[in-house]
Amino acid sequence: MARPGLIRNPFSHRNHGGRAVPADAARLFGPHVASPDTPEKLIAALAGFVAGGVDVLVVDGGDGTVREVLTALPHAYGDNPPKIAILAGGKTNLIAADVGTTGYGARGMAGLVRAAHEETLGRRTTRRPVLSLHWPDGEHTDVRGMFMGAGAFTRGTDLANAAIHKAGFTQEIAVALTMAGVLGRALIGNDQHGWLAGEDFGAAVDGDAVGDGNRFLFLATTLNRLIMGLWPFWNHGDRPLRYLDVAANPPGLLGSLPRLMTGRPSAAMRDGDAYRSGGAERIELRLTRPLIMDGETYPAGRVILSAHDSISFVQP
Repeated sequence: MARPGLIRNPFSHRNHGGRAVPADAARLFGPHVASPDTPEKLIAALAGFVAGGVDVLVVDGGDGTVREVLTALPHAYGDNPPKIAILAGGKTNLIAADVGTTGYGARGMAGLVRAAHEETLGRRTTRRPVLSLHWPDGEHTDVRGMFMGAGAFTRGTDLANAAIHKAGFTQEIAVALTMAGVLGRALIGNDQHGWLAGEDFGAAVDGDAVGDGNRFLFLATTLNRLIMGLWPFWNHGDRPLRYLDVAANPPGLLGSLPRLMTGRPSAAMRDGDAYRSGGAERIELRLTRPLIMDGETYPAGRVILSAHDSISFVQP
């Protein structure tokens, strides 16, 4: 029988400012419930879960909460991580949309409790590689998550956080709307933000340089699908890292956007140098501006992306 523990973010978007754990869930988890507010407290809580034999870790929160848990797991569980069940409680639930969730709020928790009592919790799983970021020059400690972006993605996220979220949109929709608006202005000759000129950075995929100089957009993920039918990756095969690299001032961007965002490049896109996509085991970036990992901003510098381990996610 699975022994579950709960890490929850009581102030995530769907948790309504700190709702209490339902009584039946509290009985199920017993002492293995924590709402840590620092990485150090999270690691300490997970160490307690290890001592208590917790083998299914329920994460109640959004992508940011999942990212923090993935980052902390090796410090407590070493090379034997628990299965993870996600209660999608955040403003962004990109990870849950791919790997599965028991649901949202009280209904999701009730489904999880029911599965535990029926002894089916953790029987169905899906496995995903974990996207690890390492700053070899020490700009930041290692981070683990599932989706990162740089260039226009960072700028779009910053604008979304500053403006569109106030209208109540979730982050993924807010970023999409922001980027669509700026791209629309750029494509009709009013690129006030100068996004199309890109940012100075370089990339090497499995040791092979794929371009230095200004780049417009870079994305990488270990997920198998995104939201709203978007999948801006192709030619990645079964390699764990999927990436998209778009040069500054990419030619034919307006006509290429539908193909770009759904992973169906034209022959010209495949054969040229402006739109590159594929799979990798290791990617090294040289960034002059910050990047975004699962909704959080991290510093520029030399950053190594890898996917050398994986996690089993519990299916509903």
